[in-house]
Amino acid sequence: MATETGSEKVKKICEVLRKETLEPALEEAEQRIAEANKEAESILAKAKAKADKLVKDAQSEIDKRRNVFHASMQQGGRQTLEQLKEQIEKQLFNQALFQAIAKKTSEPDVLAKMITALVNAIEKEGLNTDLSAIIPAHVPAREVNELLASSVVDRLREKSVLLGPQKGGAEVKLHDKKITIDLSEAALREMVGSFIRKDLREILFGLTE
Repeated sequence: MATETGSEKVKKICEVLRKETLEPALEEAEQRIAEANKEAESILAKAKAKADKLVKDAQSEIDKRRNVFHASMQQGGRQTLEQLKEQIEKQLFNQALFQAIAKKTSEPDVLAKMITALVNAIEKEGLNTDLSAIIPAHVPAREVNELLASSVVDRLREKSVLLGPQKGGAEVKLHDKKITIDLSEAALREMVGSFIRKDLREILFGLTE
């Protein structure tokens, strides 16, 4: 019967230790490493998802604030433009219109034409009534009378135009009818302004009233 040498006994012991101790330990270590890697991948995936969500939320908030800012800027720009248009209409257009009408309707020849047209229109309608023509107090009545035809002056109850408080234009009173035809500067300003202002507003505002 052969006897084992010392080296063979050591070899057998190492083999037993490897099979019974090292290999199970290595297998467990590999399993734990695999689990750790899997857990690490899960943690990284969750972290990446959370980071992506934070970035997405931040971008969404930035976009929202940018949209709000742009909307506010656009609204502010529209309001500023509307205010500017209103100022142009009221301060420039109205002022220029009122000054032009007041100046023109204070000229004696214009007043004489207005009174003549009104008297002729009254006669055309067959209205036989006493008339009075009233012009602004700062316009010399004599100059207007001289520009009126004698037939028109004769139709006036006072045989002359009267002076009144208006800034421009003329008024003709039909005494028996208790009617006053108003072509004063204020009435003409409103009448002319309603037509001219429409064209101006179409240019400024791009709309018709």
